[in-house]
Amino acid sequence: MNSVINYFYEMNIIDIYKCNDEYIFNYNSNTYKFIRYDRNIEELNEILEISSELRKRNVITNELIYNRFNSYLTNLDGELYILIKEKIREYDISLNDIIYIQNNTLNISLNRNIYKRNYIELWANKIDFYEKKSIDLNKYELINKSLDYYIGLGENAITYLRNNGVKTINLVLSHRRLNDFYNPLNYILDSRARDVAEYIKIHFFYDDISEDVIISMLRSINFNREEYILFVARMLYPTYYYDLIDKIIFSDGDEQIIKNVTNKGEAYIKLIKDLFIFINYNLRMNIPVIEWIIKK
Repeated sequence: MNSVINYFYEMNIIDIYKCNDEYIFNYNSNTYKFIRYDRNIEELNEILEISSELRKRNVITNELIYNRFNSYLTNLDGELYILIKEKIREYDISLNDIIYIQNNTLNISLNRNIYKRNYIELWANKIDFYEKKSIDLNKYELINKSLDYYIGLGENAITYLRNNGVKTINLVLSHRRLNDFYNPLNYILDSRARDVAEYIKIHFFYDDISEDVIISMLRSINFNREEYILFVARMLYPTYYYDLIDKIIFSDGDEQIIKNVTNKGEAYIKLIKDLFIFINYNLRMNIPVIEWIIKK
């Protein structure tokens, strides 16, 4: 890989190491990552446009580097790769990091083809995939016991969104997932509710965040009624479970990793019930509720 970097980017490097399919090295006191490009080709110009706009607004973002042939994409054995220069090291982001980016990109006026507006279709396709794969998943004991429940939660999220269709306003820079927060390949445009809901889900299942802290977070966020409906739908949709299933299926992960999620299943439904109550009675947003959750 050293010779590849030297040839395509004219960087003479000595040490390079691989971590989770990323090649990482230092050059001139900067850290670089050479990673597989996993977006649609037509999205690259929009990602570059967003990165440029962030820099104009003094919002930190890692930088995509073009190769010696003035292309951002490098073809290596039939796979496309891209080089990223880190402007900021990865760290455990806070809600303040999310809000800062949201405040600085509110209703950002760009080509919006990477705006993920078709939640229902995307979510339904994901569920269809697992249903078709369910026979193959029978060999995993823990998945076999829990999959139907989490497919049901996903279907609840779809029904809730379909029955309470809202228009996404307050479009901001968001992320496909909250890890690798400053990686431009992770950027999308979406509702403010997206990253906030994903942040809460991650911390609920892995950091033992208390309900009081979550409630305090929501008090500090000025969501409108439509955003709270999107927020609840995203809280219902179990990305936290599906991502682990994908890791088990596609990366030979140990299925024991889903225990963090399944062990907290009942507590999580109680959290959503309490959020319904808080949003409607304390914040007076009058959003629709889900009866089976309220009656839990």
